[in-house]
Amino acid sequence: MVIAFTGDPFLAREALLEEARLLGLSRFTDPTPEALAEALAPGLFGGGGAMLDLREVSEGEWKALKPILEGVPEGVPVLLLDPRPSPSRAAFYRSRERRDFPTPKGKDLVRHLENRARRLGLRLPSGVAQYLAALEADLEALERELEKLALLPPPLTLEKVEMVVALKPPITGFDLVRAVLEKNPKEALARLKRLKEEGEEPLKLLGAFAWQFGLLSRAYFLLQENPRPKEADLARLGAHPYAAKKALEEARRLSEEALRQALTTLIEAERRAKGGKDPWLALEMAVLSLAVDQRVSPG
Repeated sequence: MVIAFTGDPFLAREALLEEARLLGLSRFTDPTPEALAEALAPGLFGGGGAMLDLREVSEGEWKALKPILEGVPEGVPVLLLDPRPSPSRAAFYRSRERRDFPTPKGKDLVRHLENRARRLGLRLPSGVAQYLAALEADLEALERELEKLALLPPPLTLEKVEMVVALKPPITGFDLVRAVLEKNPKEALARLKRLKEEGEEPLKLLGAFAWQFGLLSRAYFLLQENPRPKEADLARLGAHPYAAKKALEEARRLSEEALRQALTTLIEAERRAKGGKDPWLALEMAVLSLAVDQRVSPG
């Protein structure tokens, strides 16, 4: 009985260890033909079984293991941890049991974090769960941070989490907007440089930057209608609740003139970028212009 656990490394390993506990398996076997054959050999107290971690196994090593795995009797359990199987291993699993655990994204990731927090006796406020879901981290790293947050005294605020969590937040269009609004051209250009080094497309980034200012504009006009909007009003902004709340915070300090000027500058930058000019240069000029223009700043 061969069962492969694939998908997200953290979820796959956790599911494998739970299955191993039910089957009475307690440790991983070295992924070598000799060690596997020894683990599968009937012993004094049972018919054997094995757990193999194939994450670092080469194709040559897999070819040596495959004949043994093909001969595993139905009643002998062999659990394989293989989050991202090679094509040859994936083909092998097609005629065997494969349990796949995709990495949760978006709202599914937020729900995952909330559920994991509850297991630790921790209630995550919505804004905190959304902040954690936006970090550049895998599920195992996020789990370690949840364990750390569970030790903090309540209440668990976003500010407290930002101070404690040791993970790198992603550079986003909103980070650029914040640097611009803070009148910090050096910081804005530094963030833009990092995005360029990470392979971001300038037109895509320009669009994201413009979208963020559009979000600020929608937040500004929502505040003109209702200075104290409720949670239900956030849906009108067409953004993730966490981003919508951040936009409202920034929009409270802006003027309509500042927002109109910013959007005009970004429209002109997009026209230049799509008109044959260097798109990175157009983006850099727009960022620099907005970061030094005193009209585009908190009032």
